[in-house]
Amino acid sequence: MSLDIFNPVVSKVAKGLEGKIITIYGSNNLGKTKQATRFKKPYYLGFEKGLNAIAGVPFAAINNWSDFKKVNKQLTHKSTVEKAKEFYQTIIFDEVEASARYCSKFICDKYDSDTIASGRDGFGLWKEYETAYWEEIDKLIGAGFTVVFIAHQTEDKEGKVWPKGDKRALAPIIDNSDIVVHVRSNGTDEKNQVIKSSAFLAETDKFFARSRFDYIQTGLQEFTAEALEEAIIKAIERQEEVEGIKAVSYNEQKETLKSEVLDFEKLKAEIIAAGKLLHSNNKGDVVTEIIENGLGKGKKVTDFTKNHVEMMVGVLDELNDEVKALEEVK
Repeated sequence: MSLDIFNPVVSKVAKGLEGKIITIYGSNNLGKTKQATRFKKPYYLGFEKGLNAIAGVPFAAINNWSDFKKVNKQLTHKSTVEKAKEFYQTIIFDEVEASARYCSKFICDKYDSDTIASGRDGFGLWKEYETAYWEEIDKLIGAGFTVVFIAHQTEDKEGKVWPKGDKRALAPIIDNSDIVVHVRSNGTDEKNQVIKSSAFLAETDKFFARSRFDYIQTGLQEFTAEALEEAIIKAIERQEEVEGIKAVSYNEQKETLKSEVLDFEKLKAEIIAAGKLLHSNNKGDVVTEIIENGLGKGKKVTDFTKNHVEMMVGVLDELNDEVKALEEVK
């Protein structure tokens, strides 16, 4: 999709859970994993042993970061993603802190370091770790599944409750979550039977939670997958009613977010054509300057490679501006 501020793409809201990113966090034994597996067509990525008491759920036992990379490739690669979607709609990522430990060990092993902090002669491997984690999470959340991240909780110095985990791992998850759900225990009844947990979808001074949907209810007395899905659907319906918008399918929304596909051979051919036209109008020095600004001193069109397609877009835009200026003079 081409970028044109005078003919802008208009944002759309998608119905249902498809493509939504959800983070669920809280203390242990609150039903986070159990309820997550009740979403439609689940596939469970078990960084922890969260399925020990839950039967009948397709899963991958993730014992190291390489395991996750292998499974994530099957879920997200362009050659397999559509087949994966025929099998699964919801990907459950359980749990964030454990996944970060695996990624950290992967980076330490890669650079033969005992710790992230001591790697690269004491300068640390923080950037390598952050990048490795972000790249895999970005693939997963961009593939179009409903992705449910599960996290434990921690408290800050003031006693406020937050999702637990290293900030470098939490950032790409929380920042991209459409909903962050805090689950809290309701204790037991007079017969010592566990009362089902409640869920909160708005932040308070006691805990963090949030939703991108302005019209969603702020709490669920009984936390279930069905109740959360219903809350999201009703919030979107309410937005349609109040704001006069029309929610679309996830595929329709996805089309508005696509970038133009950058084809190396096509870009190269268009750059050559524009360059020849400018050369024929005594603008060869301008062509050289534009290409060198984009690629480097002394570089020519023949030096462009497939790794340079984004630079080539900029070069082509500048060449086309010069061509347009010539046409206006004529």
